[in-house]
Amino acid sequence: MGIYTEYLDKSFDWPALQAERKKQLSRIAQSRGGRAILTFAAAMAKDAPIAIDYDDRVPILDQISNLEGDKIDIILETPGGSAEIVEDIVEHIRNRFAEVAMIIPGYAKSAGTIMVMAGDEILMEPASALGQLMHK
Repeated sequence: MGIYTEYLDKSFDWPALQAERKKQLSRIAQSRGGRAILTFAAAMAKDAPIAIDYDDRVPILDQISNLEGDKIDIILETPGGSAEIVEDIVEHIRNRFAEVAMIIPGYAKSAGTIMVMAGDEILMEPASALGQLMHK
């Protein structure tokens, strides 16, 4: 189970969860020198399509077009998905930002690992994981 799934499964009411998320993202941005921040996280334990696919391309590109500055931190948690779509997303990110850091709180597997490797800096905790998605 991913870090974000655990976080979303807590018994917060939605407004409290949104306020806490914004507070934590602000803390990360401040600690990283005010860099733009983008969260791209899948609810990995949910019974839903969560792999990176064509439907993710436009929303991500819209989000990065609204960010200011030339440095970005991307918080990424994903089981993977389409390498071709990730390649296209990364191309847009690299063309838009001079410095790209990837923050991996949990898992960035498969195509997520490809995305992480396109960063200039990779920030992980001891329990974070990259690589091939292992099926049970």
